[in-house]
Amino acid sequence: MKLFPCILLLTLSALTTPVRSVDLTPEQLESLRARLHAIKETLTTQIKTRNLSAAQIFSQAAANPAQAVDLYLNCVKSVEYTQKGRPESDFRAWKDNQADRLRSPGFQEGLIFQLRYLAMSCQAAETEDKSQIFSTLVAYVDALSHLTDAPSGELTQSVANSVFAREYHLESLLGRNNQWEAVPINIAGIYGKTILPYLRANNPASLMGAWDKRIEQQTRLVMMLESKKTDELRGLNRDQSRRVRGEQTNQRGVIGEHSKEEFERTTLPLLQWGKMKDKFSYIDALGGASEMLQFVEANLQTELGEQLFSEFDTLISESGKKSGQPDQAAQAAPATGGQN
Repeated sequence: MKLFPCILLLTLSALTTPVRSVDLTPEQLESLRARLHAIKETLTTQIKTRNLSAAQIFSQAAANPAQAVDLYLNCVKSVEYTQKGRPESDFRAWKDNQADRLRSPGFQEGLIFQLRYLAMSCQAAETEDKSQIFSTLVAYVDALSHLTDAPSGELTQSVANSVFAREYHLESLLGRNNQWEAVPINIAGIYGKTILPYLRANNPASLMGAWDKRIEQQTRLVMMLESKKTDELRGLNRDQSRRVRGEQTNQRGVIGEHSKEEFERTTLPLLQWGKMKDKFSYIDALGGASEMLQFVEANLQTELGEQLFSEFDTLISESGKKSGQPDQAAQAAPATGGQN
C-alpha cells in the first residue's frame, strides 16, 4: 500500500513530461528548404497570374460603360451582400435606388477611368520595368485632364480601397507599392511617383516636355473644376453655397489645390519651380541656375520666397560639393542680376 503513491507519482510524471522530438538532420532540413522554396515559387506564380488576370478583366470592362457598370454591380453584390450573408433582395433594392446614379454619364466616366487605372496599378505592382506601362500611363493622364465632369468618389479614393480590389483580393498588392500613386485622379502624384522618376533615370531629354504637359494638364483640370463650382453655386442661397463649397473643397483636396486662386498663387509657381530644378539637375545646370535665380528674385515678396531661396541655396551648395568647384553654378548670378 505504501508503494502506491510512489507508483502513481511516477506514472503522472511520465504522462506530463514532454517528449523531446528528434532534431532534424542537416540533409532533412535542406530537403525541406528546397521543397518550401519550390512551393513559394509556385505560389508566387499563381498570385502573379491572378493579379494580371484581374488587370485584364479591368481593362476589358473599361472598354465601354455597360461592361464597367456590370462589373461594378457584380463586385458590389459579392462584397457587400453575398460575402456578408445579406439577402439578394437587399441588393436588388439598393440597385433600384442607385438607378439614376448608375446611368449618370459622370459616374460611368469615372468608373471607366478607375478601371483603367486599376489595370495599370496591377501591372505596375507586378513588374519593376515601368517601360511596359509608361506610354499607357502618359495617355491615361492626358485623357484624365480632359474630364468634362467633376470627379466622382471612385476617382478620389485609393484603388486599394475600391470594391474591385476587395472582390479580387488586391488590397495588399495595391496598397504596398510606394512608387505608384494610389488615387486615380491625382495627376501630381502620378507625375511625382512614376512619370518624372522614370524620365530622370531613362530619358532626361524628355523631362522639360513632361513638365510642360503636367502644368498644362493640372491647369486644365483645375479650370474645369472651377467652372463646375461656379455653375453649381449659381442660383443657390448663402447657406446652400457654403455647404457646397465645403463639399467641393473636400472632394478636390486630393488633387492638391482647393481653388483656382490657390492653384495660381501656390501650386502653379511650385510646378514651374520643379521644372527649373530638373533643368538644373538633368539638362543644363547653368541655364537652369539662371532661370531659378530670376524666379527667386521675382518671388521674394511672396509666401514662397523663403522656401525658394532655401532650396536654390541648397542645390547650389550640393552642386559645388559634387563638382569640387563651388562657384561654377553660381556664376549665373552676376549675369542674371545684371539683366534685371
